[in-house]
Amino acid sequence: MVYLDSESREPMYEQLYRILKEDIATGRIPKGTKMKSLRVMEKELNVSRNTVDRAYSQLLAEGYVTAVHGTGYFVEDISRDFFEEAETVRSEPVFAAVSPRKPKVKYDFEYDSIESGLFPWTKWKKCVDEALLTEACGHEISYESNKGSLALRKALCGFLFRHRGVNCVPEQMIICAGTQYAMEILTSLLPPGKNRFAYEEPGYVAMRHYIESKSYAITSVPVVESGVSCEILKKSRCNLLYITPSHQFPTGTVTSISTRNKLLKWADGKDAYIIENDYDSEFRYGMIPIPSLQSLDKHGRVIYMNTLSKILSPSIRCAFLVLPKKLVERYEKKYRYFNSALPSYHQNALARIVENGTLERHLRKIAALNEKKYNILADAIKTHLPNSVRIVRYPAGVHTLIKVIGCKDQNRLIGRLEQAGVRIYSIKPHCHETEKAYENTFLMGFNSMSEEDIRCGCQKMAKVLREEGF
Repeated sequence: MVYLDSESREPMYEQLYRILKEDIATGRIPKGTKMKSLRVMEKELNVSRNTVDRAYSQLLAEGYVTAVHGTGYFVEDISRDFFEEAETVRSEPVFAAVSPRKPKVKYDFEYDSIESGLFPWTKWKKCVDEALLTEACGHEISYESNKGSLALRKALCGFLFRHRGVNCVPEQMIICAGTQYAMEILTSLLPPGKNRFAYEEPGYVAMRHYIESKSYAITSVPVVESGVSCEILKKSRCNLLYITPSHQFPTGTVTSISTRNKLLKWADGKDAYIIENDYDSEFRYGMIPIPSLQSLDKHGRVIYMNTLSKILSPSIRCAFLVLPKKLVERYEKKYRYFNSALPSYHQNALARIVENGTLERHLRKIAALNEKKYNILADAIKTHLPNSVRIVRYPAGVHTLIKVIGCKDQNRLIGRLEQAGVRIYSIKPHCHETEKAYENTFLMGFNSMSEEDIRCGCQKMAKVLREEGF
């Protein structure tokens, strides 16, 4: 029986989602069970239809249930028997897309920038001033720990636990000057001579290029509807997997709970590590952000990586790793004579931003703004491009994936749009083996554009598509 607390601060749909997820995960609702219909649940619980629909949609997005058109929702086989419950560890509360600069256009649907006016400049300046004053008033200025500021690591551990379910203590975290530096550490701890990478196909081209530059052998593993293909991964000789499970780049795929459990089982059985880049995972519109893969890991097989670039600013240059305890020992030995790559006052200012709640308030603010912009984009596409463009993924992150119906020459279309002052982006540069499958597929970012520019850009795009016969 489901009991919801109408007086709780937790929204009703989140309570329902959490209870049903736990029942599915523990087997109280067995695989294959048909879930009660929205109408039945609505009446039994005396809640709105929207409450039940949002809870079911979240379960569907995470892969706990599947939807059969005209029939209803059915519980998936999440293969959880392998995992043992472990005591939760509680602590105190990227690459940029490097490409040649293109001429500016009026309506640029780019996906790797943020709107400057959204940054909390005044609060950031205050925290920097306080951090500098603290250093100035100290008796000495010393080198920072090779893992970074303890205050910042403590603050981030609490933030990650609350928002991403990450279980870690400050000793496991390393503060890095960007994702490149983080990968430099990982490739040093896990050198190419003994390790082979599995990489998402399609997957972020800059990261793949970096891994190749380090002389690793790489196996491409296709991204399917539920995430990377576990069958192909198992057949490979890889013992490292780079993955973006909560919002796969560039396809936007969310790795289902069943696939996540299979990946963890693969890693433990093969003595392998999964590098989880949780970049751009904080924004999910109309549903709760999906918990990290690391939050499910009971055997120390997930290396967690994230950055503050999309929440705050790429110029902050703050990324962080959470290492399994076995790799912490390796890091301590290999990097014992190294110092932190970020200035200490900079790290302490960031710690203040997290500790005083500014980061979480800012995250809520930009999530709401991004959701509004996504809805404007979706509405503009529906209004101006109803027969020629289709959005193909759940709204998440700061870009969406679209298909231009009938497009057989992507480069020509991109060129024609740029002549008209509109820029959208090809997915093909991120393909290693599957370029032809994405000839009609494009990326459209929206977070760095104004609401008016999103609307006008879609109108311009519609004019070009009509001229091109779409």
